[in-house]
Amino acid sequence: MKNNSKINLEKAQAAIEYMLLLAVVVAIVLIGFKTYLPRTQNSADLYFNRTIVGILGVGGRCGDDFCDDRFEDNEKCCKDCGGCP
Repeated sequence: MKNNSKINLEKAQAAIEYMLLLAVVVAIVLIGFKTYLPRTQNSADLYFNRTIVGILGVGGRCGDDFCDDRFEDNEKCCKDCGGCP
């Protein structure tokens, strides 16, 4: 009976170790999301703003940190084109 009890304790220990390992991995993933998700969102917004100009032919947005020579210049959007005093 002692042998059977020892085997059950080892199985329980293995299960607890796997749960702890899973908890550590989940914590690392969540910290990564907190760090990289805003960067990804900003990059996606910038890509979308540039792509929509090509698809629809509308003017670029002032303030997207990209100077589109077709629609922006120092007078219309000095923030993007570097003409602000």
